[in-house]
Order: sequence, then C-alpha cells, then structure tokens
Amino acid sequence: MKRTLFSICALVLSLTASAQIIKGTPKGKLIDNLYRSSKSWVKKGWTGIQAGRYEGLVSKIVIGEDGCIYIYNPLSGLDSKSWLKLERQPDGKYRAKLPQDILTDDLGGDDDEEESSERTISINRLISSDDGKSYEPVGPTLNYVDFTVEGRTLKMSGMGQKKQIWGATYNNSWLNNYGGDWALTIEPLKEQLITPPATATKSQYTVTSKSVPSPRIVEVMTDNNDIYVKGLFKAEKLANTWVKLTKQGDKAVMSTNQYLGITKKTDFKKYDSDKSEYHTFAAAFESETKAAENLEFSIDATGKLTTSKILRTSLGKGSDDNITGEDYVESYEALTLTPYVQKEIGAPATPEYFYLTSTPNYDNTSNEIKLAFYVKNADVNGNVLDPEKMYYNVYVNGSTEPFKFKKSASQYNDMHEEEMTNIPFNYKDKRNYDFKVIDNLRILHFYDSSITSLKVVMVYEADGKKYSSEPLVASLTTNGIESANFNKTTTEKYYTVDGRQIQKLQKGLNIIKSSNGTTRKVVVK
Repeated sequence: MKRTLFSICALVLSLTASAQIIKGTPKGKLIDNLYRSSKSWVKKGWTGIQAGRYEGLVSKIVIGEDGCIYIYNPLSGLDSKSWLKLERQPDGKYRAKLPQDILTDDLGGDDDEEESSERTISINRLISSDDGKSYEPVGPTLNYVDFTVEGRTLKMSGMGQKKQIWGATYNNSWLNNYGGDWALTIEPLKEQLITPPATATKSQYTVTSKSVPSPRIVEVMTDNNDIYVKGLFKAEKLANTWVKLTKQGDKAVMSTNQYLGITKKTDFKKYDSDKSEYHTFAAAFESETKAAENLEFSIDATGKLTTSKILRTSLGKGSDDNITGEDYVESYEALTLTPYVQKEIGAPATPEYFYLTSTPNYDNTSNEIKLAFYVKNADVNGNVLDPEKMYYNVYVNGSTEPFKFKKSASQYNDMHEEEMTNIPFNYKDKRNYDFKVIDNLRILHFYDSSITSLKVVMVYEADGKKYSSEPLVASLTTNGIESANFNKTTTEKYYTVDGRQIQKLQKGLNIIKSSNGTTRKVVVK
C-alpha cells in the first residue's frame, strides 16, 4: 500500500512538472527560419563541452497574443522542443523570469525503489567563481535574463561573459552536458538560396581539388557574366544547391557565405549528439584558420577556372570566429572547374587492386572476406566519364554471372535495396561498412568462406550503349594473409586497411604497396 501511494504521488509530481513545460506553439504570430548565434558551452562528443559558439542555428519565436515573446529551443544546441516565455517590461525589454522548465529526460536516479528515472530540467541564471569550471544559481531576486528588441532582432543583455550564463539545471545543479549561453542573438535570415534565371544557358564542368583529384561532373548555368554551379558539394542535402561566380575580365569571383540551405551535423557525420538544424553556407577561407571575403578564380584560354583559396561548407556563416570542425565540413583546396565536353567514349579504366583478405569472424565459425580496390570515372584514354552512369559487377570464384548481394537480418542489413548486382559507382550502405567509399577507394565485405577469387568489372552506360572495363582479378593465398617476412628491394608505402597512408608498419593488418606495382598484406603482432 505504501509503495502504491508513493508511486501515485511520484506520478502526480511528474505530471505537474511536465505540465509547466510549454510544448505546444503559443498563440500569436509565428516567425520561423530565423538565424541564431551565441557564445556558449558547446557540446564536444557525447558528454564533453568547450567554450565556443553556436553559429547559424535555425530558430523561431512567437509574438504572443498575450504581449509576451516565446523562444523555441531556448538553450543553444539542446533540442528540447519547448518554448521559453519572455514577459514585456516597462522599459521595453523582455524578461525571462527563471526558473522555467524546458525538458523532461530519463537520466535521473536508478535506485530500485524509484518507480521512474524521469527528471524535469529547468533553465536558471548561473554564476561561476572559477572561470566556468562550475556554476551556482544566483539568488531568487536576480534569477532572470533580459532581452532587447531592435527592429526584428532579439538580443540577450546583461551578461556577455562566461562568468554568468543561463543553463540547464536539475535540483539547482548545473547539467554541463546540456551546455549554457552567455550571449545570444536571434535575427532574420537575410540570405536566400541562389537560383539561376530561366534564360541561362546550360552546360557541364568537371570539378577537382587537392584533396579530391578524381573529377566529378557538375551542372552549370551561364547568364552573361554570371556562372551558376550546382552540386559543388557532395553531401546529399546539398546536391541540388547552387553557388554563383561572376566573371570580371580574366578572373571570376565567388563571394563568401553563399546560402546553401539547412543541414544537421549528422548530414556530414553519421553519429552526433547535436540534433540541431543549422543554416549552412559556402564559405571562403585564406587558410584553415583565416576567413576570406571571396574566392578569386583565374580563367585560362580554355575557360578553366582555378583558385588557390579554400572553399568549405560552414554551419552558420564562416568567419575567423566560426570555423566549423573538420567532422562537419567538406573542404576543397585548389578547386578547379573545367568546361566538360563528352568525347568519344572508350572502355572504362580497369579498377586498381589494393588488397584481398580473409580473416575469421569473432567466433571462428566462418571467414570474413574483404576486397579493396580503386576506381576512376574515366575511360582507358583518360577521358572523364559521368559517374552517375557507371556501376560495377563482382564475380565470385570464376562465375559468369554477377554476384547478387542480398539484404538479410545478419548480412548486408544496411543496404538501401533488398538485392543488387549492379553497384553504382559511388554506392555506400547506410553505415558505409559493407559497401565502403573513401574517395576513390572501395571496400567490399563478403561472408562466404568458400570464396577464393573475385573479379570486378566497371561498366559505363550511355546513349543506349554499354562499355565494360578489363576485369580486375584477385585471388586469396592459402591463409588469406601473406607473411610479414618480405624482401625490401623496392620502395614501399604503408597503408591501413581503410586506405590511410602511415609512416611505418603498425600492429595488426598493414597493406604495403611497392614501386614495382605489387601489393602485399602484412600482419604485425
């Protein structure tokens, strides 16, 4: 009876706390697609934080029928899906009277006597005496944060240094994994997506850079001196966005921070604890640490455009203060755009062998086969081929029929299709695991211990015709891995199994590519 009464009381308290969180959109005028920037404790990984900024978060507010302003997801980087209320003051400012509940999570106590681990998280104004290592709530009379309204811009006032923040708390203790802000601005997004005019002339360019030397074909529209390029960035969310260059004599200029739309960090990196949406831009940089006003391209007699600066995707507008981490960008140094004209097509270039290995799985019940090889979207004469029209087939143990990859609960379960024989040139599965793409490197997994040889043929289809490469043929040695004893009579380069070059052999499986064209697999214990 006592336990039942406790459970009922706990449930009532939980419901009461949850009811204080404003989940539904308040009545009034909704203004969305706003641009938010802040100085904050920024999430680093799943649990860590560091002093930094959230730049370009997608935000929204409601101008309430009750005269108040409501901010959605008030704490930067926390997808609370709740609203915080700001009340109008006599001096024209708007005040967030704190604490206000914003989130219910399930990270509370796990004592067996407790019926629920849910806890209600509140925003409080906090103060630090040790440069942000820890924070304590301010007194009740000072527990508020004011905002000014200038035109259509909402700006936090009265703080500005990390000595004082508003942050997530539970039982008056700061939850640092949820971060905190000491400066915050919410304003209209001034930029819009770029669209070429309907009268522009269509053509194609190839794109290469220092880090991605294999050419890609992109769509181009030209209107007088303006050049519009679509598909410059490879992320799926950005595949159909345009950037604009303008010819100025023998050069072309692309202004920085051209708007690309809305992305999440997980559009660039599969797993991340930050689920927020960001306004994303094509930003110019002089170097990895210094922003530039524009990208200036030289134009040669053939119409090829080349720049020495760096073009990057940027979550929020790129600047010296906002250089998005490498995990969340595409970065192109020495970017080159070359007018593309389809020449007479030859057979696709033969895939280049990297390695073939066979290793026991975790319980030694079968072997896992890995085939790694390099591909080019080019024919045997070096002419660029459209990768969208290319695929490859794999043949097992001398079979004349392409191997059919089938999705099941235990094998290839991250495939996008149920089964497949024609593997698109840039195909990778949901985890980039069984079908792995690293620039021009492809790594395939097989789960059949009877496999002793594999063959790969690249295919290009255009204008109703099919062109096939010479086959790449790879065979396993008796034990699947060569000995570590080898004769170093040629120059050699060392690689990890995922294609990353290393300076010396390391523990585990290494790949050695020799200057005589041979490739060997070496295990170092």
